[in-house]
Amino acid sequence: MRRWQALVLLAGVLASANASVFSNLDTLARPILQLLAPGHGIAWRCGYLLLLLAAAALWAHMQRDQIAGGGFMQFAGSLPFSARQRRRVDLAVLALADSPLLLMVAGALSSAMAQGAPAAHGLLLAALVPLALAAQLAVLERSALAGAFLAAACLPLAACFGTVLAPMADVLAGAGAWLALQRPPWPRGGMAARLRWPAPRWPTRMPGLVAGRHAPALRLSWAILLRERRDETLAKALGAAAMVAAALGLGAVFEHDARSIAAAWLAQGLVALHLSGLFRGLHMAHRAGAGFSGALPLRAGWWRRFDLLALLGFGLPFLGAPALLAWHEGATPARALAGWVSHAALLCALRAPQLASERHAVVLSTLLAGCWIAATIACLY
Repeated sequence: MRRWQALVLLAGVLASANASVFSNLDTLARPILQLLAPGHGIAWRCGYLLLLLAAAALWAHMQRDQIAGGGFMQFAGSLPFSARQRRRVDLAVLALADSPLLLMVAGALSSAMAQGAPAAHGLLLAALVPLALAAQLAVLERSALAGAFLAAACLPLAACFGTVLAPMADVLAGAGAWLALQRPPWPRGGMAARLRWPAPRWPTRMPGLVAGRHAPALRLSWAILLRERRDETLAKALGAAAMVAAALGLGAVFEHDARSIAAAWLAQGLVALHLSGLFRGLHMAHRAGAGFSGALPLRAGWWRRFDLLALLGFGLPFLGAPALLAWHEGATPARALAGWVSHAALLCALRAPQLASERHAVVLSTLLAGCWIAATIACLY
């Protein structure tokens, strides 16, 4: 329901009362319709296909706990259901979870048909649905081999786009993905187990380089973000990336004039407000472990600065992308850097309203972020 609320809000912001229904559908489905844009090469189209499949996989990954079904499905796992029946249940729940995305695909199909697009374009959009479902199942079942096959399937789709072979490639890819969805999951082990790569060591070494002797405490905050609350962190990352993409789109709408710089700073502030919600999850995790950490010789609230440092390190890349956009749109390096520093400080300042009141956290954070963004744009614009 929260995903539907976000989609309705997005549609309300993007829709125009003076435009037709198909025009509004075209605006909503623009990310998918970009796949059909002419003038791009094979590498770009293959990369964009992979990007769409990766976005669908992230969409399922950030809802892993809800899609898995919780304790009831753990109980159902002990009942004599076949693997094929469990796969059908997974597909039914995935279709429900993907309903906002399926609406975007339906809008893209309607817009393509209304504009008289070739039949191959409709077949490509139709094949995108089973391919995305297969990518999501590969993530939920942790099947790296299925992900490799899906990545390989994107190449012939991109290579045959715009040729006489395009309908056949679309039908074969869609049918192959649909057949893969109908069969039970591959048994684990064997070749899939031998294809596993060792985990990189740089994530564990980075806190030591940043925090020195305080690295274990910083590593704990990182573990809460990237392991215990991984789905929420992925959702925040996907939302921040969508805001950066919206700033890019506004830059194109404004024809890259001075308004694009203000849009980039606005996106920075919204990203900081969006990511600040992770402060509450970090605080709750530390509170849950207070019974153990209270027995250690540590002062009260010892985790606050490490949570702040961990979330700041997570958010700086997302805040840096709009800063680079502002620089590209004509802002001086000093102004772009000042906007980046200002909104990084906003992310730190939002910790207080996020934890001050559980009921009014959203209102207080929004008020602070709105005033901060307005002051930043007024000083730098």
